Amino acid sequence: MSGQEISARKKGKKLKLPRAVGKGRQVDPKALAEVQALLGDESRQKDLLIEHLHKIQDEYHHISATHLVALAREMRLSKAEVYEVATFYHHFDVVKEGEAVPPPLTVRVCESLTCEMKGAHPLI
Repeated sequence: MSGQEISARKKGKKLKLPRAVGKGRQVDPKALAEVQALLGDESRQKDLLIEHLHKIQDEYHHISATHLVALAREMRLSKAEVYEVATFYHHFDVVKEGEAVPPPLTVRVCESLTCEMKGAHPLI
């Protein structure tokens, strides 16, 4: 059991019944094993989230939804928090279910005004 509870009532009293399955996306055992192997004995502290996301990105060239859920479980963080951090930074390629994985090599060129002045446009 996941430790989550469902509220119920019995003759005016509120009871807490254990939830058989947790809410939302469930942890894929294969993805969890892959994340655990990547992290090894390293700390699961919250401030290492970006570092651990980099490890997944470097190993698989993208971060799948199953790896996000597994990392959240392993680090004892909410799935939403891990997803928000992974999607905030543009250098993480987050792949949702059903989407094609990106090619093994991705070249990114800055398109800001400063980069444009330094010659980014000819690179594109």
